[in-house]
Amino acid sequence: MGIFDQLFNREDREITSRDLKIALRGVERERRKKQMEIRRLAQKRAETLRRIKQARKESNREEVDFLYEDLQQIGLDQRLARKESRILNLEAIGLKRYVRGLERLEKTSARGKVRELMQRVQMSGLDEKLRGSAVDEEAYVDALNATLEDINLELEDSDLLTEADDPEKEALLAEIDEIIAAEEGGDVETAQQREHRLAERLDRETAGEAPEM
Repeated sequence: MGIFDQLFNREDREITSRDLKIALRGVERERRKKQMEIRRLAQKRAETLRRIKQARKESNREEVDFLYEDLQQIGLDQRLARKESRILNLEAIGLKRYVRGLERLEKTSARGKVRELMQRVQMSGLDEKLRGSAVDEEAYVDALNATLEDINLELEDSDLLTEADDPEKEALLAEIDEIIAAEEGGDVETAQQREHRLAERLDRETAGEAPEM
């Protein structure tokens, strides 16, 4: 059962914005884990390519064949991870829309509208559009918009496809910019030191360790 079926196809009580916020936190957590997985796979691919290059230099055909099979499997894992990441991104977009919509309805005590929204989502097939062999983002967005039509929950299209600011991403890119600036300024030692510290921090995050204070 997909996340929207779990949340909106319930008979015990009406969905609330709090329910959606809790679900959104879970999706965001899974998104971060998936990004770490994608990063690990990229590193594994780079290392495997390096080893293939070395084996070719040494004319070690058996090692090349073995590593090539590994590389193919890594490629499959990467494609799956990217698809799962896209699904999580789309689920997060949908949940953010519904959080804002339900908060509006709760402020006006429009309980009938809440029930109508639940029924619309139940009939929308949002989860099915994310579970096919190929994720149909356009169909998903159209279905998401349809659930919000005629109940005064429409938002600007630009809001739909613009993700919230990501402080972790901004911090990472800022650090990379500092490394680039040091390199371009000829301060290779500082650039290498910063790059080494960044790699260590990313390794700790990937391993689930708490950041150093």
